Amino acid sequence: MSTRREFLASTAALVAAGGRAAPASANVALASNAPIATDYGAELRAACEVHRITGASFAYWDGRMSHVAVAGLRNSVTRDPVTPDTLMHVGSITKLANAALMMQLVDEGLIRLDDPVLDHIPELRTRDMASLSRVTCRMLINHSSGIDGEWLPEYGPDQERIVDTVTRCADLGQLFPPGTETSYNNVATVIAGHLVQKVRGVSWYTLVKQRIYEPLGMSQALVDPLDVPRFRVSIGDLTNYETGEMMQTTRPFLAPSFAPAGATQMTSAANLLAFARALIGGGTGINGTRILTDASAKAMLTKTVDYVRIGTEIYGYGLGWSIRPGGVVSHGGGGPGVRAMLVAHPESGRAAVLLTNCDRGDALIEAFLDPISRSWTGIGRTAELTPSGKRFDPARYVGTYENNADRFVIAGDASGLSLRTYDKIGTYDNSALERPAYPLRSMSDDVFERPARYAGGPATLMRFVRPAADGKMRFLADGGRLLARAV
Repeated sequence: MSTRREFLASTAALVAAGGRAAPASANVALASNAPIATDYGAELRAACEVHRITGASFAYWDGRMSHVAVAGLRNSVTRDPVTPDTLMHVGSITKLANAALMMQLVDEGLIRLDDPVLDHIPELRTRDMASLSRVTCRMLINHSSGIDGEWLPEYGPDQERIVDTVTRCADLGQLFPPGTETSYNNVATVIAGHLVQKVRGVSWYTLVKQRIYEPLGMSQALVDPLDVPRFRVSIGDLTNYETGEMMQTTRPFLAPSFAPAGATQMTSAANLLAFARALIGGGTGINGTRILTDASAKAMLTKTVDYVRIGTEIYGYGLGWSIRPGGVVSHGGGGPGVRAMLVAHPESGRAAVLLTNCDRGDALIEAFLDPISRSWTGIGRTAELTPSGKRFDPARYVGTYENNADRFVIAGDASGLSLRTYDKIGTYDNSALERPAYPLRSMSDDVFERPARYAGGPATLMRFVRPAADGKMRFLADGGRLLARAV
């Protein structure tokens, strides 16, 4: 029988080297500079059972030591368990790596954040070239470009390079003038990724490996799907909206052309934690390797724009990071059966990662991870909104709101509104399933609550914003995304 100290040492080695004996250097780079504890395991397993989560991986640096815990299955069909070395999709958390690559260009004087994008990608085209000429490098990574680019149709694996996404931008319109609003933007992120690889003359995939993974010792991470056979990887489960049951996705990856936006990156929770600590640690990893200047790391953490206020908390974007109240920064990720969240508190140096291979993972994030991040600041959950009971003019809201990938149809009258959503592109396995009409509850001026997508899941808030001269709302804000009124 091994002692607890021996057990912790062996666990640290496993986390650092993905289940293989780890050299000392990997132990320093990938684990923590203190022993690893496993005291969150029972709590994580219990939370996964309550919320019907397929599998989860958790890593937390509390300022003194690392905590690593796993639960559930990495593959619901084969019944293989999640282990500390299991790689799970991080989705849009990839945008932090993409922004870091951009800031490395700034550090080396190869670009400036306020350079027009067309200075570096003169061949880029959209339907509104006058607006595009005013889009800067900064706007690509703080979601203020206004390019109407949530997603693009896939053309097959032979045309799924990052540059192909840039070519397809010619059909995109403009949601708003550059720099006047904020709307989360996948295509703009891909444009930023292409800019990086064009300036460097090296593929984006190679740059992530050579300029982030390798310097930080992130041996349990991949960004190219061709690397999958080298690792233990998870497969996501999706909710069937017709039956409420789970089904395994047939899309383990989204289009490689969307890699900078989060289509392909997979890591262990411990590896992603190491990356987060480098970003909030002045650009230097815990192995002592610098990937960013202190100035660029701080710039990424500094709020540059606000996005629509929903509830009582005001959020904004830095450069890659979402900026929360109390000095907490974060980024979430989604995908086919993927829900992931990274949170950090630069002032105290604490950071935590929760990865799941289940689209119900947002319930786990709310129940398991949110209390940890809120403990760092003492700021509680947004004050609970209750139905206002106020009369409202439905004409302000009724209509169709769209971006290039989604259509939201608001119907109803003064007695109540409803929402029906449509995927215009159909990216996921469950995209084509008939979505129900969700009843909306009026919570406060122009804010409505829609119920959870599945039993036990979290309800979400939406806000209608920017009324036109006739009083009708011009935009519907769904989280950080804007949809413009079409009808």
